[in-house]
Amino acid sequence: MAAERQLAAVTGLTERDVLAFGLALAGTFVAVAVGAAAWSLATGGSPWAAIHLALAGAAVVAIGAFMPHFAVTLAGTHRAASNQRAVALALLAGGASAVVVGTLAGAGWVAGPASLAVLGGLGLVATHTFAPLREPLARRHPVVTLVYAMALVELAVGVTLGGLAAAGVPAIVAAWATLRPAHAWLNLLGAVSLTIFGTLVYLAPTVLGARIRAGAGLAVGATGMLIGPPLAVAGFAVESRPLLVAGMALTSLGGLGQLAYLVDAYRRRGRFSSEHDWRAVSTGHLFGGAAWFLAAVVAATAEVAIGRPIAGWSIGALAVPLIAGWMLQELVGSWTYLVPSVSPGDAARHALQRRILAAAARSRAVAWNAGVALAWAGGQLVIPWLVLPGALLVGVAALASVLLLGRALATDAV
Repeated sequence: MAAERQLAAVTGLTERDVLAFGLALAGTFVAVAVGAAAWSLATGGSPWAAIHLALAGAAVVAIGAFMPHFAVTLAGTHRAASNQRAVALALLAGGASAVVVGTLAGAGWVAGPASLAVLGGLGLVATHTFAPLREPLARRHPVVTLVYAMALVELAVGVTLGGLAAAGVPAIVAAWATLRPAHAWLNLLGAVSLTIFGTLVYLAPTVLGARIRAGAGLAVGATGMLIGPPLAVAGFAVESRPLLVAGMALTSLGGLGQLAYLVDAYRRRGRFSSEHDWRAVSTGHLFGGAAWFLAAVVAATAEVAIGRPIAGWSIGALAVPLIAGWMLQELVGSWTYLVPSVSPGDAARHALQRRILAAAARSRAVAWNAGVALAWAGGQLVIPWLVLPGALLVGVAALASVLLLGRALATDAV
């Protein structure tokens, strides 16, 4: 704490300021992604912009904000200077925005170099995450360290592939039919999902008031989430169906282990006497997201196993459970719990934030998951009158969550 106060005196920023900044940026990306999704649904256009605003924007910025924070907190070591942390977030957010705008405008000269800004931001995130762990007295958490390291490697490779494609590099463009699904698996089912898994190892028991306990679920989850996506990427790269199915099946097994770990933590949950709604919305989103991840990966595995063409594979309708059901829902569940814990202010301000974030708690969680179910079922069965109400439910729940986040962050520090 003394070191953090010294850094704040020099830079004017504290770690809490940086985390609040990261949450505000992530929430902004979520809101813009919802708007882009609504536009594509209304016009019949591609959901590409919405997916990348959510993934390259909201998810990557959240990773940049919280991966170093969790790693250093668990290790009990000194944090990086807060101004450096803020620069990393600015590079990630600015680079992601430029990539999306440049790609939509057909300006490869913008989108390609902008990916370098994202890579620069990831380099800073890696430094802020792992450099403090080399201190002699750092506590060791090998599972989380390995998960975070693998996630950053996968994300760097995925961003590089996307940047080369956006820049129009001929060799990448010519092979994009097989590289595009590899790009998706590296970024979404690899890096982002692996980061969420590593974070849930500690966050979920904390939300539930349970002791963190290693077990079969954690071992299976870590094995599947670490090995499965790289195998699937290799399967896409060499167009090997057995290798691809094996990678997807292992990823499914990882999702099952993750859900089993969460269920075990829930069975051992603590008994709280207050603020039930605040914990309920966070718990509902964290568990709902894990269930949608498992369902989506099992569905993807089944599709490929029964003969779906490997070349040109895309997440398609699986974007609903993977983006809305899994990634964004886990982000909202996490920030609901974390804002009162990590943002600036005293106990009175944090209590007010918990009350704000608990608004319509159960209704929002139910609406979100019901909307994912309707939209995914409508997409799979080609029933438009199911897709529209489902998308509306998810959109309203997501925007309500963003507005509540903004209101909680804007409360006066007392």
